[in-house]
Amino acid sequence: MGIKELEFTNENIGQLIDLRLESLRQGGVHPKHVLDVCLLYRRMACGLLLANYDAEGFFFCLYQAADAWLQFLERKHLGSGVDPYYMARGRAEPLLDALALGDVGLARRIDALAETKWQEGMEYEEDFWFFLLLPRLVSPGGTREELLEGMDRMERVLEGAEYPRFDVLSALVRGDPQGFEKGLLAAIEAYASRMERERKSGVGNAFALATDAHVFVEGIALVRLARVRGIRTRSQYPLIPPIVLNSAPPGGIQRRPIWKE
Repeated sequence: MGIKELEFTNENIGQLIDLRLESLRQGGVHPKHVLDVCLLYRRMACGLLLANYDAEGFFFCLYQAADAWLQFLERKHLGSGVDPYYMARGRAEPLLDALALGDVGLARRIDALAETKWQEGMEYEEDFWFFLLLPRLVSPGGTREELLEGMDRMERVLEGAEYPRFDVLSALVRGDPQGFEKGLLAAIEAYASRMERERKSGVGNAFALATDAHVFVEGIALVRLARVRGIRTRSQYPLIPPIVLNSAPPGGIQRRPIWKE
């Protein structure tokens, strides 16, 4: 896809964000609709990076993606009958946006308000453990023993099944640079394969295939976590543009309120 097509895609995503936000302001507070906004912001972030190598725009949109979910969590008690399916911890992908941004404080605030119990039948238990343990890696209250206990429970759930997230998380907990490298590359390959299947299916989301299919935001979050924990990493990986690892996110990004207080 050329730059002009990417810019057109970014414009369309921006228009969709505006429409979704307007709908949220007028209607009820529904977690699925907020998660849709978060995903659109993530795609806009990737689109800006791919079209213009715009790291600042990338970080700005990731912040909005993560903060939109935080805004929902801060007022979820105001909604009546909030659908627990979309509240499941295993769907808390905005945590990845905050960690990819390098905003540990934002990740901790999301973590503090997100669900803490596995929703049986509504999410995969291994995803629950991944998103529960991931922010604990940068939590001052988390202990190595608690992390290892969580990893043991996650391993029992998997029953030997391949799950690159487990390998990466295990390496982060144990401070294993070789294990981290191997696990991250496996996670990147799994993500690329999934995106390729989406492309070949003919029914994949066109915005996804043009934007976040080419930028592995989760991988960026994992590399930043590795560096925080003192694990040496490379300056670039497949689907992780070097500029996002070698640039400091701008400080002082302001919240864009979704709802009036």
